[in-house]
Order: sequence, then structure tokens, then C-alpha cells
Amino acid sequence: MTRELDARIEEFRARRSDSIRKTEAELAEMQAELERQMTAFRKEVAAEANRIGGVMQVTGRRVVAAEKRQAKLEDNFAALEVESRALLRRHRLLGFGILIGSAMLSCVIVFGVAWGTVIEIW
Repeated sequence: MTRELDARIEEFRARRSDSIRKTEAELAEMQAELERQMTAFRKEVAAEANRIGGVMQVTGRRVVAAEKRQAKLEDNFAALEVESRALLRRHRLLGFGILIGSAMLSCVIVFGVAWGTVIEIW
């Protein structure tokens, strides 16, 4: 019985670890994509400045559009940070719950075995 419980605990831990790894990989991928977009945005701004002769004289509409795009990317990055914190917090709580549940189940089994032994002796 203990081996089965140990196997189940290990299975739950493996699932949790796999889930955390997948989440971290997804977050890293999203952050990399956001960095690529930011790099592309900076290159576009630099190319536009070079096209005008190296002087930063971009028209008002382009400045507004560039600022809007940058604000949107920064908002996306902030939302990604919030999501990553929430996911990591949720996975920690899930692991803690599995640990507590396993401990409680083990206590019940030990108590049952001890109680059965006491009744047989009596």
C-alpha cells in the first residue's frame, strides 16, 4: 500500500514538475516574442530616423503611432509578468496541497493499521 502511495505521490510530483516546466517554457517563449517585437520596433524607429538623414525629425503622426505601439507592447509585457506570477503561485499552492493530502492519507493508513493491531491483541 505504501509503495502504491509513494508511486502516486511521485506521479503527482512528476505531473506538477512537467506542468511547471511547460508553463515556464511558455512564459519564456512569450517573453522572447515580446523582446523580438520590441527589437523590431526599435529597428523601425532607427531606420526611420536614418532615412531622414540621421536627424530625429519624424512627423507628429508617426511619433504618436510609435508611442501607441510602444505603450501597447509595454502593457502586454506587464500583463505577461502578472500572468507568470499568478501561474507560479498557483503551481506552488498545488504542490503544497498534494503534499498535505499525501501526509493526511499516510496518517489515516498508519492509524488504521495501528487500530487493527490493537483490536486483534485485545
